[in-house]
Amino acid sequence: MSIRARLKSMSLAQLFKLASLFIAHPGYVFLTARASKKAMHVATQVYGDTHHKSNRANAFRHAFWTVLLGKAVYQKTHNLEKAKGWAKQFTDLHEELFVNNELDRAMDLQNNNFGIQKLKELVTTTEADTIAFLKTEAEKAVQITQTGETKQHPLNLVYISE
Repeated sequence: MSIRARLKSMSLAQLFKLASLFIAHPGYVFLTARASKKAMHVATQVYGDTHHKSNRANAFRHAFWTVLLGKAVYQKTHNLEKAKGWAKQFTDLHEELFVNNELDRAMDLQNNNFGIQKLKELVTTTEADTIAFLKTEAEKAVQITQTGETKQHPLNLVYISE
């Protein structure tokens, strides 16, 4: 779904929450939009449309998106903590605004957090190296069937189904 379509689907309350976040961080609006669009584009290039399911491709997309958000803020601020903070704040808000079932939400949050954890080592790598690293991690992703299983695999990407 395009960013424009996603915005059109939001309620007034959701738009207000999103606007409030960007009012507090106006310099991140375009960085965030660019990173979000790029993550979708690259995930489609690498995995086709399969990244819209609860699979390894989706795990890759969430981690890549989070890394791109962090890298964008790091390039602007040269501050890793601000980069990680923004990536967490924005991806957590996304999961709050666009509600999935409980297991999908747990999967998405885990994969977003994986990207945040890996940001320190990926922040200065090339996009190609970041993609290669995350593709390898997606291949090693752990399948989960219950929300609590994410806590058993804090250092892994996770997925629900093939």
